[in-house]
Amino acid sequence: MLRKKTIEEVAYLLEQAEEAVGRRAEKIMLELYWKIGYCLREYHEEEIIPLGEELSILLGVEAELFDKAYRFYKGNPIKKKALRVAA
Repeated sequence: MLRKKTIEEVAYLLEQAEEAVGRRAEKIMLELYWKIGYCLREYHEEEIIPLGEELSILLGVEAELFDKAYRFYKGNPIKKKALRVAA
């Protein structure tokens, strides 16, 4: 028979692992948005929706990903600060 303490300890470990995975996944997605946005940076805003639809068909991902990534990259204050420092 399992002791209550063992169940609580294992539950705590699982909870901690889930939180760590969530933080890691969030970091990966932010990096992905940044990198995709960088790839799309030279397109005009009105080109992104049709481009995203085409990429969606070719790559099998949601078209909204590309619009979000483009907007994330273009609107990111870190990018603006980096450009000011580089100038």
